[in-house]
Amino acid sequence: MNLIVRTLDVLQALNKQTHCSLRSLHEATGIPKPTVHRLLQTLKNEGYVRSDIAKGIYSLTEKVRLLSEGYTECELVVELGGPILRRITRSTGLPLAIGIAERGQIVVRCSSMPYSPIGPSHTTIGNAHEMTVSAMGLAFLAFCNADERTNLVKSIEQALDPAEWKASSARLRADITLVRKRGFALRQPSPQHPSTTLAVPIQHQKQILGVLSLTTFPSLLKRGTAITDFTRTLIEASQEISKAVAAHQGGTAGASPRKS
Repeated sequence: MNLIVRTLDVLQALNKQTHCSLRSLHEATGIPKPTVHRLLQTLKNEGYVRSDIAKGIYSLTEKVRLLSEGYTECELVVELGGPILRRITRSTGLPLAIGIAERGQIVVRCSSMPYSPIGPSHTTIGNAHEMTVSAMGLAFLAFCNADERTNLVKSIEQALDPAEWKASSARLRADITLVRKRGFALRQPSPQHPSTTLAVPIQHQKQILGVLSLTTFPSLLKRGTAITDFTRTLIEASQEISKAVAAHQGGTAGASPRKS
């Protein structure tokens, strides 16, 4: 067995109990006692494990938190949401994506577009969208909490010259109001982006963890109740992702996007 895998097994076993003995770790992992002892000594030397020599027990230290600081609730949304997106796309054909707020933009971290027959491109993973002009960005701005929205708007204002901000600020306020009223954001096609996008927030415990979108050919959204039907699919998928996050954390799922 690979040494790294064995070390991870020991860490996982320690994580399941407040204190562990050498024997209990051996029984939990199936790793020979001499190897467990060597791994514990290494982890102790690096500051991840403490020991009580008199009692012969081991426990984790606060330092192990450093191993998970890069894994946030947003990462959890991507991990749990990916299989949900692929299942829905295989069932409906709709190309979906999850975007996460990063450095003042929405970055697509998960896409089911490769599984869709109506996706305008092979994938959108890695695409970064501006907050003020994209459906994903406006969905995030409209439904994030007031403090987060204020900070984001301030950063947008600082990036523009005063005249440009004066011209665009009123439009941005109107766009946010419209998105909140509708419960979803819609980006119309343009010469630069011939596709069109619908987007809704992924909410959990009054926090926006990400944005769920559908990007496809504009002609498909002109068919009867297409926007209503596609938006319903997005909202239901968003709620399913939120419930998956809540179940993983033992909490309560987020509510539907509020219309105001």
